[in-house]
Amino acid sequence: MFKGKLIYRTVALFMAVVILLIAAFGVAAVFCVTRNYENSFIAHADSAIQSGLPDSLQTILNSSKREFVKQYEIKKLLDSYSSVLKLDENRKCYILSGAGGEVIAPSALMQEKVQKTPNLTNALDKHTKGSNSNFSSDVLDYAYYIKPVTDTADGYIIYIRDNKNVLRDIINQLLWVLLWTLLAGIALAVLTAVYVSRSVTVPLRKLSRRADSFARGIYDLPAETGRNDEIGALSKAFNHMGSVMSRTISQIGAEKHKVDVILEHITNGIMAFDTDQKLIHINPAAADMLNIDSDSVSEFDPFFEKLNAGVCMAEFMYLDKYATEIRDITYDGKHIRIYFVPFKMDNDKTAGIVCVFEDFTEQFNLEVARREFVAEVSHELKTPLFIIKTHTETLLNGYMDDKKMAKKFLSTIETEADKMTALVRNLLDLSKFDVQKFEMKKQVFSIDQMLRGIVNRFALEAEIEDIELKYLPANELPQMYADPEQIERAIVNIVSNSIKYGEKGGYVNVAAGSMYNEVYIKVEDNGHGIPKADLEHVFDRFFRVDRARTREKGGTGLGLSIAKEIIESHGGSIVIESEYGKFTRVTINLPTANVN
Repeated sequence: MFKGKLIYRTVALFMAVVILLIAAFGVAAVFCVTRNYENSFIAHADSAIQSGLPDSLQTILNSSKREFVKQYEIKKLLDSYSSVLKLDENRKCYILSGAGGEVIAPSALMQEKVQKTPNLTNALDKHTKGSNSNFSSDVLDYAYYIKPVTDTADGYIIYIRDNKNVLRDIINQLLWVLLWTLLAGIALAVLTAVYVSRSVTVPLRKLSRRADSFARGIYDLPAETGRNDEIGALSKAFNHMGSVMSRTISQIGAEKHKVDVILEHITNGIMAFDTDQKLIHINPAAADMLNIDSDSVSEFDPFFEKLNAGVCMAEFMYLDKYATEIRDITYDGKHIRIYFVPFKMDNDKTAGIVCVFEDFTEQFNLEVARREFVAEVSHELKTPLFIIKTHTETLLNGYMDDKKMAKKFLSTIETEADKMTALVRNLLDLSKFDVQKFEMKKQVFSIDQMLRGIVNRFALEAEIEDIELKYLPANELPQMYADPEQIERAIVNIVSNSIKYGEKGGYVNVAAGSMYNEVYIKVEDNGHGIPKADLEHVFDRFFRVDRARTREKGGTGLGLSIAKEIIESHGGSIVIESEYGKFTRVTINLPTANVN
């Protein structure tokens, strides 16, 4: 029926376990049922005795009433205890003579002969209660001796007898249930054993056949030969597979080389093509970088022609030696460097191309920013240096004797030198912010007094420019814990810009207030405003909305950049709102949580 010794052993083991379990359960069940039945019988008899049955019975038997009246009253009394004693045709209650054990009541049972049992004998001889049970006995009985009223009279015995027919019916039903359970358990055990065995042996057989067929280069399952069990067949299949591994070495070599290349550049985008120009691999990084999926890539040449990479498969197929080609492209706003790496078979024949994509947009932008920064600094230093050089040459060429002219030229030289000094200082500060090495000298100070001092300092300059400068505190400002020199520097830069680029007859309002754990400072003017396209660049270094006007006013384009770095280094924020031709509003928020 079953193939393999393992299945037979498993079925036998499962059947033995089921039989033992059900047998043990059956014995325990029969014992428990019998014990519960006997205990219930004794408990009911004790309950009747304790509830006054002996006293009532003795009263009737010792009365002077006629015999048939006594029999009637005894029957009526026993009927009243029938529900307590559970009397029926299988369980009866007898009233026996204490002398010889004859049935004296009820009259319906007087013709029956009561067989003496150990319990009855114990009640007759020892004048005590007999209530022991015996598992092998045919009957279950209970005998209770009623003492006589006088020493000369005989006593009586209440004898309750159960023929165990009900118990036998219960046990028979239980045995039938156990028998059917045993049969069902055996059937289930057989099915379970077959299932478990097959779940082990069938996969092993399939695996061995598959390994054997793969080793011989075919896919249909051959007939099984060799050892008698499944493990033996599997061992033979793998041994046979090992003997043909040499035929797949060339393919494994190509795959290994391709995997090595992919692992070497796994952090970048990877695409692999075979010699038929078909895509055989693309990793998620490449798909995200180029915003493509495998279905959108047709063949090697059309794909890279679309990217303007200037390569084709033919030039890699006919290279004299193994070489890597590099192409830089711009795609979707990204600067991408592509490495084309041919991978080969062991016979040195090209098997395909691995393409590694490196996004160097950030490095490219940093290089562009570096060049622009150098150009901006050079330009900012060129003008004051040129002025200093020309004025110095003029003085050296004979104007030293003209005190008035010499003083004017020297004043100009000093002014330009101060501009260069300020520029260099600002650049050094920004570089310190970049590397997070700017030293803060924090202390507790009054931001209200600082703002009043700044407004007073610019009052004359605002008056000269015909601008109304006001300080508008909304409520009492808390003490600040920050670097007062740097905070003042940031606010001075913003107020100075508002006055420099404000409209004559206009206003500059410096408003301040506190809310929750923050202090806000708003500097608003109704000057030229900033075009919407320039708003996102106002914090860029050297950025100027109007370069000609900025140079005329003496600005370098670094003030707002420095202000932003100072505010953010204190855990605050700075935001600029503007509508061109109407207003500009700079809002600074600074935390006050660390005042104490």
